[in-house]
Amino acid sequence: MSELGTSMPPDDDGAHDVRVEVSRDRDAEFTAFVRDSGAYLQRTAYLLCGDRHRAEELVQSTFERVYRTWAKVRPGTERAYARQILVNLRIDGWRHGRREFFPGDDKLPVGATPDHAGRLVLRDELVRGLAQLPVNQRKVVVLRHLLDLPEADVARELGIAVGTVKAANSRGLARLRDTLRASAEAVEPPELDESVVLDRSRAALRRRRTGQAVGAACVTLLLALGVLTRGPVELPWVGPVVLPGGQLITSLFDVGPTDALGPDRGPGNTPLECPGQLPGPPPTRAAEPGDDVGPLDDPVIVDAADTRPLTCHDVNIEAVTGGSIDGLGLAVTDRDEPLPEPHGISETGKIWHFSTAELLDDDDETDAAHIQTRTWAGDGSSSASSLTHYQGRRTFPTDLAVTGDRVVWSERAAEETSPRRSFLRTLNASGDGVTTLIDPLVSTEERLWLLATTQDRALWTAGVTDDETRLFAISHDGGNTPTQLAVGVTALAADGDEGVAAVLVPGSGPIRVTVIRLFDDLVGGGDFGTDLFEIEHDSSAEVTQIAISDDVIAWTVVPVGGGSGALYVHDRLGDGDSVVQLPDGIVTDLRASGSLVSWTSSTDTADESPADVSYLYRATASASGYDGPDLARFPGGSVTASLAGDRTAWLESAVPRQWLVEGAIVPVLERG
Repeated sequence: MSELGTSMPPDDDGAHDVRVEVSRDRDAEFTAFVRDSGAYLQRTAYLLCGDRHRAEELVQSTFERVYRTWAKVRPGTERAYARQILVNLRIDGWRHGRREFFPGDDKLPVGATPDHAGRLVLRDELVRGLAQLPVNQRKVVVLRHLLDLPEADVARELGIAVGTVKAANSRGLARLRDTLRASAEAVEPPELDESVVLDRSRAALRRRRTGQAVGAACVTLLLALGVLTRGPVELPWVGPVVLPGGQLITSLFDVGPTDALGPDRGPGNTPLECPGQLPGPPPTRAAEPGDDVGPLDDPVIVDAADTRPLTCHDVNIEAVTGGSIDGLGLAVTDRDEPLPEPHGISETGKIWHFSTAELLDDDDETDAAHIQTRTWAGDGSSSASSLTHYQGRRTFPTDLAVTGDRVVWSERAAEETSPRRSFLRTLNASGDGVTTLIDPLVSTEERLWLLATTQDRALWTAGVTDDETRLFAISHDGGNTPTQLAVGVTALAADGDEGVAAVLVPGSGPIRVTVIRLFDDLVGGGDFGTDLFEIEHDSSAEVTQIAISDDVIAWTVVPVGGGSGALYVHDRLGDGDSVVQLPDGIVTDLRASGSLVSWTSSTDTADESPADVSYLYRATASASGYDGPDLARFPGGSVTASLAGDRTAWLESAVPRQWLVEGAIVPVLERG
């Protein structure tokens, strides 16, 4: 029933001004919204899915979520709010790796209307063209051109930088030009029955509330039973016993040892802080005379000592896998399976790792050795490939690198083999397992040191020692011989279609020069690389780590063997360069994705109990939601972390316990 309110000013010649405020009628407004926006959302879902039935399911799920939170939707923003939910639901489907099937000519769900034959042909071409695009490009093209959203709105809805939107849009349109001759008209969605949508949304809300009520009742009952049966209960002629309810409540809430549960596993991993408001970023300052800013243009200075804690506003945790250090000193899960390290994380949430750390021991003669991946936070699917056998002995892995669904790794033959060789191998993960295009990519008597990979080519350094290395590249299909790109590389990285290396210029003296060199065309012949920066540094220091994304290029300059260094971040899309002053230690696993950067700093290796501290750096305002960068520290006393796409994973160590935590990064912080 509507609530009425009146406002009556004092008498003025007998006239009264009466204002009547009527509350919003939830069902009526929602029904009107379904009628006005149903076709728009159905068209959007169909272009994202390519299947009418799945599009209808997606739209119905969107309506149910909108109805659930209708009271929070501001008038005038209903369509944008629903579109954001629809896109997020679709992204969740892509993220979980479900294989997509797009209809062809014989299965396109459109009616055979002679008057619209040309329209159907265009629509068919559009759907098939979109199906051939990578997922990121498809999302951008649909939102940018088929929904006619500005680039800034697309970036905000997908949580990526505007520059990334421009790059993905340009590449996506270039691929579509081969199959599309004209703009496709809007897909004609089926008519929606507003009353049916309303009834289904009401039913979904009732089911949700019923489930919440039942769940709360079960938890209350469980707690009551647990409290009643927590300790030993005296039974006549039996004596004190611990009932099953007490054991269950102990396993859920106790941290001390119990006879029924076996040895003490200790407390859990360090949780993320979750303050009511998003914490402010650490202080920054302008560069001053005497600050080493390298080749950067007017950067801001950030001190890693001023970092804030990582919070639930930064990362949505999706999975925590507990483990421990076994009797051999190896990290294993509570099921005695190998506990992966974050270094092998991919954009899809899979973590590539070797089947056991014993593989690094040259005395291990186990033949059951693999490189494998498992979706710890996803559908649980896994893939594996055996390591190489050479002269009757299994090889030992030395490193791996991941980009997208592509992984490359290096292996070293057993010490007693002759000649002792190194192997470079690659495979591609898909919904059906793994595919090895050519095996091995490279076989050499030299040692392989640094690895990186684009989607099309593998990069590595090789040499007798790591001080005398040469940089090579080869296509993943093995269609050409390795191409030498540079000599004296100290750091190497790559993303989807670019590689970058730190190349030490030959010379001597107290000051040395390192060049940051970009490789954006690795298809052999001609010029190999473009020099972006020249870095002058003390001869006792070195560019030890480097990372690249569409938005940033980052590198570290640290004294050889450890000491105070700095992280330099170049904003490729704007003027947001920055320098992070690092504490004493060695920097490892520097990663970049969009405007996000992560790394781990290890204390002096001479310390008997070294501690690893890992950081998540929002290097530009587009990612921090602020007018400058933002730096957060991963939780825990000793943590190694890594980053790929919008995925992150970190391994917390509190010997003998270990925890692998995986989650999705919030791409852009929303500050009030």
